[in-house]
Amino acid sequence: MTHFNKYLIIMLFFLSLNYFSFSFAHSLKESEKKISLDLQSLSVQDALHMLAKLSGKNIIISPLVTGNISLHLHDITVLKAFEWVLKSRNLIQYQENNIFFVVSREEFVRDKTEELKLQEIVMATVPLTLQVWQIHYARVEDIAHLIQDSNSSLLSKRGYVHSDTRTNQLCVQDTREHLNSINRLIKHVDIPVKQVLIETRLASVDSDFERELGISFSAVAAVQANQDQGFFNSQTSPAHYGLAVAKLADGALLDIKLAALENTGHGELISSPSLFTANQQAASIESGEEIPYQEISRSGATGIAFKKAVLSLKVTPQILPDNRVLLQLQINQDKPSNRIVLGVPAITTRQITTSVLAVNGQTIVLGGIFESNKDNIKQGVPFLDKIPLVGWVFRQHNVIENKRELLVFVTPKIMYTS
Repeated sequence: MTHFNKYLIIMLFFLSLNYFSFSFAHSLKESEKKISLDLQSLSVQDALHMLAKLSGKNIIISPLVTGNISLHLHDITVLKAFEWVLKSRNLIQYQENNIFFVVSREEFVRDKTEELKLQEIVMATVPLTLQVWQIHYARVEDIAHLIQDSNSSLLSKRGYVHSDTRTNQLCVQDTREHLNSINRLIKHVDIPVKQVLIETRLASVDSDFERELGISFSAVAAVQANQDQGFFNSQTSPAHYGLAVAKLADGALLDIKLAALENTGHGELISSPSLFTANQQAASIESGEEIPYQEISRSGATGIAFKKAVLSLKVTPQILPDNRVLLQLQINQDKPSNRIVLGVPAITTRQITTSVLAVNGQTIVLGGIFESNKDNIKQGVPFLDKIPLVGWVFRQHNVIENKRELLVFVTPKIMYTS
């Protein structure tokens, strides 16, 4: 086939495609047109130019793209045909503004490598600037680690970072472009962390006080633990241990009712500590005693050591959207045991962990920790109760068992800072 005949065929093909494009221009987008092609030994450049014209692309093809291609495509979009031509010849297209460049894979790698080398040469001549930031809320060493992270690319090869933990200041020497990126990072991470006020109240109460507050542990499934690590739960059998959790419907009068506990004889308020903690930071409260025991060192000297026997509560709040707080609760009850091992008093340890979702300001009640006390009460008629043989008629001996439950009230309050 002569060159004249070849170009004649191409011209006729373009005319037919132009007619095709005109007839569908009003019904389809350029990129959504479907075409059918059957060409033999067409140059790659001519094929790409033809498809680019149909798709409406602005295209520049490298002169190093050579060779011929045969096309037999049926009912395929123009863009998909363009992509298949690129893939079959191992070509790459990349876009700059509104122009698409088509090059070979080898040429693309070579050009990008030379471009990176040129950027390094240019960067080596850019002057460095020293900038100091006063970090207000975050830890300066944490921000320094973020900047120096090899995956962050915030610091150039010539850049330098120094963190002053004494003044919480960050010093960075780098190009102005990199300093601007670091400044944007600091604005995002150096922000005040939300605080949560954890109000707790520990009270020893009887069942009448629970009914007065409207606490219903049966409505909440008890959190189960292992038999050797748990609390006795009134809602489970003695063979199981667990912690009962409930939400107080109305906590507005809680402090008033707790203050009147001792006057009504329904129990006593043991303590009511409160503390601040940052969002997702743990806060802990302990109440109990330390048991002293004698300790002998390796040299033979003796001293006094202490073991804790406390009831501890560890709370980790997580502030959620919609004014809610997720509380991670861990309760430990350490009590002295009757056993003594090698002169050291044994401690019975029980631990349980649970999660509770609460609204801001809502009171969570933790129960299931019971204490029983037996009181021996002897009463008698004076003088007569001491008469031999018949004195027992004038005496009375009663054993009264008092069963009380230790309730832990936890109220999270989100503290908003301006």
